[in-house]
Amino acid sequence: MKKKTVNLIKMSAVGCAAMMGVSAASLPVNAMASIQAPAVVAASVQASAPTAAAVKVIEKVLTTTSTNLITHIQVPQLTGMMDTHYQAELNDIILSHAEKDLAAWEKEAGEAALKAKAEHLEFHPYDLYITYNLKSDGTGNPAGVVSLEVITEGSRGGTSMPRIDTYNVENKVTAERVTLSGILGENYKEKLDADILAQIKKDPDKYFIEDYKGTSVEQTFYLEKGELIIVFPKYSIAPGYVGSPEFHFGLKDHSTAVTRPAETKLEAAVKLDLKKVANYKNKHGVTMVSLRDVAHQLGYELKWNPNAKSAEVKKEAQWTSVSIGEGFVFLYENDSESFGGCTIPSR
Repeated sequence: MKKKTVNLIKMSAVGCAAMMGVSAASLPVNAMASIQAPAVVAASVQASAPTAAAVKVIEKVLTTTSTNLITHIQVPQLTGMMDTHYQAELNDIILSHAEKDLAAWEKEAGEAALKAKAEHLEFHPYDLYITYNLKSDGTGNPAGVVSLEVITEGSRGGTSMPRIDTYNVENKVTAERVTLSGILGENYKEKLDADILAQIKKDPDKYFIEDYKGTSVEQTFYLEKGELIIVFPKYSIAPGYVGSPEFHFGLKDHSTAVTRPAETKLEAAVKLDLKKVANYKNKHGVTMVSLRDVAHQLGYELKWNPNAKSAEVKKEAQWTSVSIGEGFVFLYENDSESFGGCTIPSR
């Protein structure tokens, strides 16, 4: 079974997530209220892929047995995507985030209730709300793009701080994550930041101009009805009454699908030299390689979580984690039939 060098490079382009047995499909992009008049930005586009049916959402409701927390949790689960494997992994990530948020708020509310009781104070239950909006179902403009917004908002009885996470995906046979560089081109940031600042300056009393530092590599955004909408966290650049500030931009071409022009460059530029990676053979004769060395070569940040006994791997908007004894993937080197998997370094 012969595999060529390009297979290794493609694996490398998605980074350590793929090295740990997690498909690149499991790495969604990632973060409500004010609406700006749409501006126009140029988009990198090409002819759309075969038309897919509309993607739909099935709700999964999470509840709590805690008397210290009031919940309203509707977790979106996508259905109808062409790439069912990607769909399953994305749904699992969205559900996992909600379950972790619920567990964290249950713990915090419980601890606060115990403290209030010890101090003979009245305790008012905390609140946790998780809702969603399917911004684009894949049948609108740009064609084939699915945009999902998930809002997580917890309250301790006072002002709340919502977190907005967005998931933007091309719905095709092999689904792909949609990025700002894929929409606007590699050198988009300077112009986009300037366009947002121009909108802020039109209404300076509504924003904290001095707090605006431009977009980030993990900038929250979604696509809806031919527009690109950039989202900032509540309180980050505006007072609370504004909500989570949004800036709307009309895409220049509304009839074709968003593409990822940077993908080819990444594939050619990111390489993994297995000869420079610590390795050993396990009892099955399979060569295992050091996750730390792999992450370093591919430019990923590797962080050890001692409580979970897992390694977290991050690079810009890509993130995943793997626990000891979990995560494995075959790697093919050049035209040989040799392959290996990743291991978590001992601490």
